[in-house]
Amino acid sequence: MNGKRFSLGKAPFLRKADLTRENTSGFMLDFMIALAPLIIFGWVKNGLLPFIDNNTNFWGMIYPLILPLAGGAFSFILEFLWYKFIVTNKPINDRLRTTYAPIPGLLLGMIVSVSTPLWVLLIGTIFATVIAKLLFGGFGHNIFNPALVGFLFLTTYSYSGLMSGTTPFGSAGYLNPTEAATIVSGATPMGVFNSDPFTGVSQLIEEYGLLNMFLGFTPGAVAETSALLCLVALIYLLVRKVINWRIPVIYIGTVFVLTYIIGAFNGYAGTLDYALFGIFNGALMFGAVFMATEPVTSPRNPNGKVIYALGLGVITVVFRFASRIPEGVAISILTMNMLTAIIERFATKLRVEPNKRKVVLQYSLVGLLLLGIASFPVVSSIPEKVEAPAYEFEYLSNEQDYTTFNFLYHINDGEAEFVVTTDQSHNILEISNSDYDNDDAKSLIEEIISSNKINNFVISASETVDSLVVVVNTRGFGGNITSTISYDNDFIITDFSVEYNETYHMGEWQEANGHPRDVLPAEIIANQDDLDSVNVIAGATVTSNAIIRAVGVANGYVDYLESIEELTLVSKTQDFETLDFVYIFRNADGKFVVNVNLDGEITSTIDETIKTDVEAVVEANKFTDYIESATEDTLVIKTKAYGNNPAITSTIKFDGEFKIVEYTVVYNESYDSEYNNWDAADGHPKDVIPSQVIENQDDLDEVELVSGATVTSRSILRAAQIALDYLKHLEALNE
Repeated sequence: MNGKRFSLGKAPFLRKADLTRENTSGFMLDFMIALAPLIIFGWVKNGLLPFIDNNTNFWGMIYPLILPLAGGAFSFILEFLWYKFIVTNKPINDRLRTTYAPIPGLLLGMIVSVSTPLWVLLIGTIFATVIAKLLFGGFGHNIFNPALVGFLFLTTYSYSGLMSGTTPFGSAGYLNPTEAATIVSGATPMGVFNSDPFTGVSQLIEEYGLLNMFLGFTPGAVAETSALLCLVALIYLLVRKVINWRIPVIYIGTVFVLTYIIGAFNGYAGTLDYALFGIFNGALMFGAVFMATEPVTSPRNPNGKVIYALGLGVITVVFRFASRIPEGVAISILTMNMLTAIIERFATKLRVEPNKRKVVLQYSLVGLLLLGIASFPVVSSIPEKVEAPAYEFEYLSNEQDYTTFNFLYHINDGEAEFVVTTDQSHNILEISNSDYDNDDAKSLIEEIISSNKINNFVISASETVDSLVVVVNTRGFGGNITSTISYDNDFIITDFSVEYNETYHMGEWQEANGHPRDVLPAEIIANQDDLDSVNVIAGATVTSNAIIRAVGVANGYVDYLESIEELTLVSKTQDFETLDFVYIFRNADGKFVVNVNLDGEITSTIDETIKTDVEAVVEANKFTDYIESATEDTLVIKTKAYGNNPAITSTIKFDGEFKIVEYTVVYNESYDSEYNNWDAADGHPKDVIPSQVIENQDDLDEVELVSGATVTSRSILRAAQIALDYLKHLEALNE
């Protein structure tokens, strides 16, 4: 027999048992070598990098390394005590050399969350080592993968809450300290997938990128997130012939194919992104390489391995898409562990079956069974085709809401009227009937709005103690015309200015006729009680009529003001002379003014019958952007910061020509690169925006906001605009 010998002992049966070095101990050494890069990566990602980023302390830095090592130590100690005091029929050294004691705890320490307390890991290790391994007779006799039994125990019982809590060193659940500080939802990719398996995935891919998912830089267990290192380990173990390719490759491939099919029915047919997401995230790659291939709990027969792997893939997809279990890998492996003996007997029997037709028939039945199970998550994930209702909308009218300056479109649906609110760019803001707040209805509504746009409207209006300024948009010959119309307290037009880009090069218009913007304002002021007597400019009649029409639009707003009966705040501003806040109210008695000082105290005398209501309105409309102090060359301006942060303070110095010469900003804002997409290379707004303001103070539109800090940037710009308005006021006083 050429010195060959057969190993007839109990499982696991090893292909290379004839070779002295490459026995089970050699395989286990290779197994540990394959795990080492993942353990190191888990430590770097979850401990070292957060420590470098100052998001954790020294204990938090080493804790991701402690978890797997402590788990391995716990397992070793448990087996030592077991064979020392309970099973003593064999020398303890011989036992420990062949039972690979650290493995269950080591693997368990790699697949728990980074926030798992050590005592919880110890409980899981006891369950994995004692219950799932030693009580079955030790290595080679266990039916289930011990580490997964321990993991399932921890996640099934109340310990799952302890594994998802926060820690003194900054981690939270499956989020390392850096992730915990930046990810608002606190969810891992598979957690988001479980709650929203389709739209949630596209958002995750956009947020993290498939490359980061492949490399492992996404939230997850301590040392299982790197698909790249799992593939490297797979190649190493295959080259070393420690495992067979059938289980990991077919398992991963089955999940990939089924996930692609499900994704194809839900908008991902033209891309592999959805399927790649399914295999790059969670425990699939780690489980396929290190858990599913355990020789003790998986079939030895080649055909059995194929059936086993297909079953793993199908069950994983079933749990991912048809249950509330976010992962499915652990429970699918344990389920197939339970069927290993049946699969082994079935495949072994058919391997020696002489009737090939019977073999084909039985394998076909197995295939149909798996196909039937796989069809369940596929069919259940197919979106129901909802027939779009046949809407019959009829346009009724439109108007402008003078309280918000938005547009209101009145539409009939055949039974009742509903109102659509848009902004001045005709973007839909609200639909009064929620039944029509869907894409199909909105598409038809947008067509109605597009055919009935409001082109002549009030852009804005502001009222002071002795005047009203209305800014109006009207449609001219070549574009929009902006008219600024000023009224006194008797609603007499006192000033009128026009801006447009109209040009005239043909027809009846002559240079001598003058431009409408230069000629018409004075005529309109003189003939405002009889606009029909205003002469249009020959050759520029469209532009002339648009300017005249602006008066009608502004007068419409005036009519609204005169019709106000209930107490209404129509305008608020800051008095640049006293720095008091001025609130303009209207009611049935007309306009009245309420002055409020910088301390928020009302200094005006108010009718007692409405005083409480006025105070409530003032309280609800406090100024957030205002000048706090002003000297002969310096302004201190407060503007609202992001969220609930303290106000931003801008100190602006100006020269005798009323130009800004110095600008400093103080605030407590902070920006995190992962959450806000702020790049430190772009600089802080307080350092970047002021110099741009000084350079572009004649046109603030040229100032570029800091990406990832746009709210703060705009706040600083608002301060600049307040300063420029104040300087314009000073310049007017000095003319």
